Amino acid sequence: MPRKAKSTYKGKVKRNYTKKVSTGKIKANKTQIDGIKFASQLEAFTYKQLKLAGLEFDYEPRSYEIFPKFVYPGETWEQVGKKPNLENKELKTILPITYTPDFVAKDESWVIECKGFANDRFPYVWKMFKHRLTKGKKMPALFVPKNQKQVLFSIQRILELQGC
Repeated sequence: MPRKAKSTYKGKVKRNYTKKVSTGKIKANKTQIDGIKFASQLEAFTYKQLKLAGLEFDYEPRSYEIFPKFVYPGETWEQVGKKPNLENKELKTILPITYTPDFVAKDESWVIECKGFANDRFPYVWKMFKHRLTKGKKMPALFVPKNQKQVLFSIQRILELQGC
């Protein structure tokens, strides 16, 4: 149903329309529990549930290098920052791509990555992380819950895998 117009004192019609401005970013509510700062409420919920289940784990214990650093030997002309011109970035070190999972079992038998809303980068990084894990001796069970119900399912499955 369209909005009604307001009449002004000069007889003109003024419409009250507001344009919704979106940044395209979803901002998670940061939460702190036991001195640990969590990036989202879903991570905080997962932490509480893991403790309640008596599971041994670490929160963001380490970063995995999923793509190594390297030096491109040829010319590469790129825009740097907001400067309008291209600059030659020849022989500059390209930084590695790293990934830090949210929760990892002490024995590294499982990993939980809480993802309420995944960004465009996540599917690629997750795929590279899984590939990196195939290079190791041990394949952990991986869980990517997007809500509390899925977190509870993940923890239940972990307990089943551990024979509890």
